[in-house]
Amino acid sequence: MAPALYGVLFGIAFFVFGRLVPQPMGAVILWSAIAIQLSLGAGICWRRTGLPFASVAMFHGSVMSVCLVVLALMGQPFPNLAPGSRVNRVKWAEWGRYMEHKSVWDILTGRHIPDLRDAKRAIERIER
Repeated sequence: MAPALYGVLFGIAFFVFGRLVPQPMGAVILWSAIAIQLSLGAGICWRRTGLPFASVAMFHGSVMSVCLVVLALMGQPFPNLAPGSRVNRVKWAEWGRYMEHKSVWDILTGRHIPDLRDAKRAIERIER
């Protein structure tokens, strides 16, 4: 039950700090808190278990969270989103439409990823 509640807490935090708190302050607070939690978790995991890969994974997550804080402070408008979603809007829109009728099995087998290499073909599909 605790992992599920933790996931719900993360969802609420992403909503509150991503949508309700003014940006970039919300992103800075959110990713700073995640970085602190992951770095503390890495130290505790290493001291208590000695598991190198779990500890390094938490440390790596902490470093990536700090990078997102830096991006937010530099003025990156949406550090919670992939930059590609703003640069390649047409392709992301096409992917979203392609995903509308996919199942969990399609996602697990990789069938949810469309062929978007040909940009002209993607634009033609959107204009239809």
